[in-house]
Amino acid sequence: MKKLLMLLALGILALGANAQNKLKCEDESKQGDAFANAGDTARVLIRCHESMPLSFYSRADGGSIDPFEVGSEGSYTLYDFHFPTDAADDELKLLSRRVLVVSAKGHDNLEIPLNLSSKQYVKLRVYDPDDNKLNNPYVRYRNEAYQEYKNLNYAKARQLFVQASKMSDADQQESAVNISMVDSVIYYREKADDAFNNAKFLDAYNYYAKVLSWNGDDSYASTRKQESNNHFRSNCDIAFQKAEYFFNEKKYEDAKKQYQIMMDERCYENIPIYASVEARIQLIDDILRSRKDHARVLTYEWAPNTPIGLHYGTYKDHKVGGFFEMDLNTKTIEMLRTTDKGQFPERPELNMAFGWTVKIVKPVWIFFGPGVTGKVYYGQYEEGKFPGKEKDQAKEETMIVKEDGVLDTKKINVGVALSPAIGLLVKYSYFAVRATYSYRYSFNKDLQEFINPHRISLGVGLAF
Repeated sequence: MKKLLMLLALGILALGANAQNKLKCEDESKQGDAFANAGDTARVLIRCHESMPLSFYSRADGGSIDPFEVGSEGSYTLYDFHFPTDAADDELKLLSRRVLVVSAKGHDNLEIPLNLSSKQYVKLRVYDPDDNKLNNPYVRYRNEAYQEYKNLNYAKARQLFVQASKMSDADQQESAVNISMVDSVIYYREKADDAFNNAKFLDAYNYYAKVLSWNGDDSYASTRKQESNNHFRSNCDIAFQKAEYFFNEKKYEDAKKQYQIMMDERCYENIPIYASVEARIQLIDDILRSRKDHARVLTYEWAPNTPIGLHYGTYKDHKVGGFFEMDLNTKTIEMLRTTDKGQFPERPELNMAFGWTVKIVKPVWIFFGPGVTGKVYYGQYEEGKFPGKEKDQAKEETMIVKEDGVLDTKKINVGVALSPAIGLLVKYSYFAVRATYSYRYSFNKDLQEFINPHRISLGVGLAF
């Protein structure tokens, strides 16, 4: 009898030694969860304590499978799977009967049926209900804290994390991480709410994003982040439309205020098309400074036989400006008026120049730049004889006409010269005086004297 009882006891011990613990699965999905991803795919997120690593098998997905990504949340490991939900007809039945087999050392396999649809998001927790750790005070408080954290009760979660850290069996390193985690979430949520309430929507957006980096399930932070982004973009768009309207209407002070709103809101950080706002403000500052300094100058240019001579330029206090000038002599006006009578005046002339303006010392500026001169003559000359060398002949031949009294346009000739210009401008308040010297270098050296290599002009006008 004793031998029988002993054998029975040994058998029970042997069975106990070979017994495997059971795993359980809890569905933690929430109503409204969805997987925002392109294609026919579903997401399954499995959470399990880090002390119990898991492996996975799915016949429908080809056998042993690895998660798309493995992360962590406190002392839990997160296994993130992305499963296809669409297939050829002969595979659809297999996918509809998908069973995920979860394995852990010292435990029986856990089979989880998964009938997934496109963009479905399933959250599961796998655990050992008989794990003695769950009965320890530290683990109990910590798990309660995790639950409160998940339910967005951060103040209560922190209280429980602190209480857990005071237990004799506490994991102090893990406790420090958990307390730091919940402190960060509380801090950034408060900063985000404060920024949102004060209409600092870009700051609010960034702070809510930090909250979500700690707790991706924070639906409040997710909603507020989207609202912040909407307000931010709306404010930037409205300010830009107003600024552009004022700028086009030349109301530069009002335009600058709106552009400055965009700078203060940092619209350029999240909306690339507004990256040029700072340059537009600089342009407005230049315009306003030019107005204050009367940088724009318009003068009438005088030279012998020059009824039309105009110059326009910008003479800035702090930057290089530019100028353009053009003048016509009296013969050019006469040419435009008399060619239809078969006559052609002597030596019509056009001068143009452009270039740069630089302040020497207020109120004196220097200007310089390239130019061109065109001077017209009429007639045909013997070889080696050109206007300027044979003046009598040139004068005589400027009036040659055909026998029928019609001007022979084939005999019109143009001498062209490069005429770089340099000069000084004195500007005081609304008045400006300008002196210009041009050296004219003829393309045809035989016409150098005809064109006249030296030219001086004086200008008087307004600064505004």
